[in-house]
Amino acid sequence: MLTRLLPLLACVASASAAIEVVKVPGAEQLREPFSIAFDAQGDAYGVEFQPANRIFKLHDGKLEYVSGVKWDSAPKGMIPPAPAKRLDLAPAVYDGMHDISIGPDGSIYASDSFQHRIVRLDPKTHVATVFAGTGKSGFAGDGGPADQAKFNIPMCGVIDPTGKFMVVADIVNNRVRRIDLTTRIVTTIAGNGKKGLPKDGDDALNAPMGDVRACCVAKDGTLYALLRGGHALAAIKDGKVNVVVNKAGKPGPATDGPAADARMLGPKYVTMDAKGNVLILDTENHCLRLYDPVKQTIRTIVGNGKKGAAVGADWAGTQLNRPHGARIGPDGRLYVTDTENNRILIGPAP
Repeated sequence: MLTRLLPLLACVASASAAIEVVKVPGAEQLREPFSIAFDAQGDAYGVEFQPANRIFKLHDGKLEYVSGVKWDSAPKGMIPPAPAKRLDLAPAVYDGMHDISIGPDGSIYASDSFQHRIVRLDPKTHVATVFAGTGKSGFAGDGGPADQAKFNIPMCGVIDPTGKFMVVADIVNNRVRRIDLTTRIVTTIAGNGKKGLPKDGDDALNAPMGDVRACCVAKDGTLYALLRGGHALAAIKDGKVNVVVNKAGKPGPATDGPAADARMLGPKYVTMDAKGNVLILDTENHCLRLYDPVKQTIRTIVGNGKKGAAVGADWAGTQLNRPHGARIGPDGRLYVTDTENNRILIGPAP
């Protein structure tokens, strides 16, 4: 499995440098990669934001676009995706994709955010079909089929550790919603539709979840919701919510220390690492931070808080430019989508 990833890696500092950047000779340059995920075979899939609006695959040292129309020829606002006739590049037209995830059966799910839907790609043919959302903005459909429900800019859709559910950050609806992958029934699990920060101890369904931008789920069932507008991270367990990073909700530079007192600036994404820590893309601070839920501390692990493109011999010496995604890969290393540097960086996991 891991041998598939090795040809993708090119050392950028020296033969012994720890930080590497994905380079595929002869391939078209990535354009604003937002998120990346891995299938059971170790292949990587990712989404490009605007203007590219495509889904790519990294396989055996090659980058290929498996869905979406070439960025400079795509008509905006089309609502397929109709069944594909060309399997090498499905004729689905996307608008503002933010996230990608892969289910236990290999299904590839892309958050087609600005068309208010989540699209499923068949893992073998890459034929695209609508999994959730009608394509029209709104809030409706709880208790019914996901493809008949209304979302309002679903930013991120992640698979929980059980592999049974997708958790969706429905940002304009200020709610976290969950889709059963078997029945495809959608329910709301957090948020009352109002903006603002929740209060510690609030019932999750009756609490504001303002600008909920991304979610992830820990092995113990704790749901972490990243509140972009509140520059905060909330934890939801047993139906109750607590703000665990930046309780004041005030924007500010990235500083290490107690998580409750920390500041963030427009954070955009969260994911779990293998140790149960939460990795936070503090996007407008141009860095990646680690929240330790046991120690309740936060520290910066990639970037120095300043926008840049330098790649050093370690993460501390490497700069980012508005990163939007991260994943721990099947090789145990950390992959960061350095969005406005149009690249994917790879290095040791924290």
